[in-house]
Amino acid sequence: MRPTRRPTSLAPLLAGLAILTGCGSDAPLAVTAGPLGFAADEVLGLPEDRLRLLGELAVFGVAVADSALESLGRPWIDARTADLRWRRIQAQAALDSAGVGDDVLEARYRTAPELELTVRHLLVFSARYETDATRAAAREKAEAALARIRAGEPFPQVAAEVSEEPGAESREGLLTPGREGAWVPEFWAAATALSPGEISPVVETQYGFHVLRLEARDTVPFAEARPRVALDVAQLMGLRAGDVAPPPLPDDLPTPPDAATLFDPAAGDDTPWVQGSGWAVTLGDVRDAAALLPYDGWRRLADDPTVIRDALEAAVRRAVGSARADAGGMAADEADRAVFAREFQDRGEQWGLQLGFAPGLSLDAVRRGALAALSTTGQNAALARDGLRSEWGGLLHRWREIRVGETPPGPGA
Repeated sequence: MRPTRRPTSLAPLLAGLAILTGCGSDAPLAVTAGPLGFAADEVLGLPEDRLRLLGELAVFGVAVADSALESLGRPWIDARTADLRWRRIQAQAALDSAGVGDDVLEARYRTAPELELTVRHLLVFSARYETDATRAAAREKAEAALARIRAGEPFPQVAAEVSEEPGAESREGLLTPGREGAWVPEFWAAATALSPGEISPVVETQYGFHVLRLEARDTVPFAEARPRVALDVAQLMGLRAGDVAPPPLPDDLPTPPDAATLFDPAAGDDTPWVQGSGWAVTLGDVRDAAALLPYDGWRRLADDPTVIRDALEAAVRRAVGSARADAGGMAADEADRAVFAREFQDRGEQWGLQLGFAPGLSLDAVRRGALAALSTTGQNAALARDGLRSEWGGLLHRWREIRVGETPPGPGA
C-alpha cells in the first residue's frame, strides 16, 4: 500500500451525479465525460476538437479527484509488466547461451541485496501547491505528533488519532511491506535511513508531512529477486532493449474486430477473440492495446482498419509473451507492478498539479477546473494538456465514455 494517497470517498461522485448537466441549465449537453456534463450554452463557439479536449480534461480531473489514477492506468501498467516479463525471458536465454549460472547471479546479488521494509507511519496531508500558511500548519501538526511519540505515547495510538491516510485508524499507521520503487523516493530514503524501532524526524514528500517508525528490515530472498538480477546481469553483458525481439505472432491471426464492434458498449470486454496454446485474447485486451496507441493513431481507429490490426497484434504479442513467461517460471511480480503503478500515478499527479486538479475535489469543482484548464494560457498548463492528450488520450476514453454532442462512443466522440 502506498503511504501517499489522499482519502478516497464516494461522496464527491455521488453528489456529482445530481449535477450531470453541470450548471443546472436545460440546454442540451455539448459534452459528456463520465459523470460530468457541459451544457451547450457553456461552450458556445468551441470547435469539436476543443470540446473533445474538454471531455478528456474532465475525465482526467475525475481520476485525480477520486484518487483513481491507478485504475485509469491499468492497461498501461499491465502492458509494462508484461513487457518486462518478456525481456526477462530473453535475458535468461542470453545467460543460458553464455553459460552464466545461479552461482554468478547470487554472487552479484550479495553485493547489493534488495530490501523489504515494514513501516508504521502517520501522514498529515499538504500538497506542494497549497499555500505556505497551510503547509506550515500541516508541518506543525506532524511535529506535534512526533513530540507526543518521543514523550512516550505509543506510535500506533498517535498514528490512529492523527494520520490522515485512508485506513490509518484501523491499521494504526502500519503499511504493507514495501520495496524500492513502491514508495516515493523521499519516503523510501527516510525509511532506509532508520534502524528497526527507530523513529524519523518529520519527512516532507509531495503529499505532505510524515513521521515514520521502521518496524522491520528484511532482505528479499535471492530466489525471489532472481528475475531482476538476471536481467541486470544480461544488460551488463551487453543485452540492450533493442536486441529483444517481440513475442511472435501466430500464423493464423484472425481478422481484427471492426470499429463498430470495438466501440460497441454491448460487446463486453470478456468477449473471446482469439486463442492459442496457453493464451487467449479478449475484446477487452484489444481495447486496452488500442488505448495505448499514440493519440493520433487512436483517433484513426474508426477509419483505418490497419490501426485496429496493430492493436490486435499488440494484444496477441503480450498474451503470447506472458504465456511463455509463465511456462518459463517467470511469475508475475507484484513488486514490479507496484513500481509501474507509482510511475503512472506520479506522472498523473504532476499533470494534475499543473492543470489545477487535486484529490478530494467535488465533481462540481472538477467541472470548473476542466473549463479553466482548457482556457488557461500558462506554459506549464499547456505542456500538461499536450502531454496528457498525446500520451493518455486513448486511456481517458477507455476509462470513461466521452461524447461530443450525440456522437456515438469511439474516436472522434
